[in-house]
Amino acid sequence: MAFLKVFFTNISLLVTIAYLFNLGYKLFFHRIRPAAQQAAAALVFVASGILTMLFGLQLSDEVRFDLRQVPLLLAVLAFRSPWAVGLIGAGIGAGRLLFGIAPAAWAGVGNMLILGIAGALANVWFRKRRLSYPVRATITILGINLLNGINISLFGVIPFEVYWSRFFPLTFPLSVLLSGFFVYMIRDFSKEQERMKELGVKNDTLRLQTEELQAAKHELEEQAVQLKLASKYKSEFLANMSHELKTPLNSILLLSELIGDNEDERRTVEERRHGAMIHAAGRELLQQIEDILDLSRVEAGKLSIQIEPLSTLELMQSLQLQFEPQARRKGLRFDVEVDPEAPELLLTDPLRIRQILRNLLANAIKFTDAGGVALAVRAEPAADRTPWLRFDVVDSGIGIEPDKHELIFEAFRQADGAVTRTYGGTGLGLSISLQLAELLGGRLELESRAGGGSRFSLVLPARMN
Repeated sequence: MAFLKVFFTNISLLVTIAYLFNLGYKLFFHRIRPAAQQAAAALVFVASGILTMLFGLQLSDEVRFDLRQVPLLLAVLAFRSPWAVGLIGAGIGAGRLLFGIAPAAWAGVGNMLILGIAGALANVWFRKRRLSYPVRATITILGINLLNGINISLFGVIPFEVYWSRFFPLTFPLSVLLSGFFVYMIRDFSKEQERMKELGVKNDTLRLQTEELQAAKHELEEQAVQLKLASKYKSEFLANMSHELKTPLNSILLLSELIGDNEDERRTVEERRHGAMIHAAGRELLQQIEDILDLSRVEAGKLSIQIEPLSTLELMQSLQLQFEPQARRKGLRFDVEVDPEAPELLLTDPLRIRQILRNLLANAIKFTDAGGVALAVRAEPAADRTPWLRFDVVDSGIGIEPDKHELIFEAFRQADGAVTRTYGGTGLGLSISLQLAELLGGRLELESRAGGGSRFSLVLPARMN
């Protein structure tokens, strides 16, 4: 009965220590360095062995019976360092001297030293053999408990025959069962420890990634500021240069117009022809400068919109008068169609809508060598009751490959280098037209395929607030 009381007392004690240790690990141990964790855990194991002696069974003035070997065998399975296992065995053995110095106490010290050395060797062997946890636990439980019984009987503290006939048949099975129970507990603790370590590694990784992302974000923000500043400087430079170029260019246009004036009889036919050529080239250069100026204004957000009433019919007629002679000179048809259901009056920016349609029509005529060009306007269905208009510019020209549809709306870009060499141009017209359409609250659409002509559609609200 006394043995059972000792076992149950030791079980209660070790369970309490295990619970407190597990709680302390979750709250405090994982916050300290690994070396400090190992030292603190070793002290807890040593303290557990000493406490089992404190609540052990006093067989005589010198002889104590307890389960001090259980913390040691748990250390064999819980610690990776054999030195830690050996020190725990030595520490528990030294704790036996706290209960009195006598031959039985020194026998207890020697017993724990032997068990500590055996546990350390088993720890090394397990690491080399890579055995599964159940196999290691079985070997450790049986080996340490059996070796403990052999040592006790050999040291002679309890008579050999008395120990093996009276004590061992009862203590060994109970020690094995109790050890198995705590091994099961320590396995869960080990798994929890590994999970905590994995979480710690993942948290460290996530923290590093977060810091890297923050640094990258900061760098991107700085680059965005620099790009915005560079874009601002570029737009200001283009605007200033455009103004500076327009002044001498206007003088060249005026002088070339005077040279090419047919009424001036002092000029020869050759001089007037050269003057007309200079005037035409100057006007083309002036238009390119105007395009660059408009692009810089749009990018800088300084392009103003003037909303005024505009007659749809008048707009279509003026475009027909302007582009029909150009189409005729290339031998192309030029058709204009006005849908009777289209709104007769627009509230928009007349200057900008003319600029968009002029760019579209000029490109259509430029890139069409046979067939014709058509300009049509019709009402665009809308989900709300706000009237919308669709202006379609259709040509039978060279067309555009589908994978180049987005490319041609970028500034200074055309479908490919061959187009630029053959037809010329800066590639600004469509980029400006797209941005102007968005400023007017609308959009620019494209339907085209290589060799099958193109359809550019300007979709705008008829009433712009």
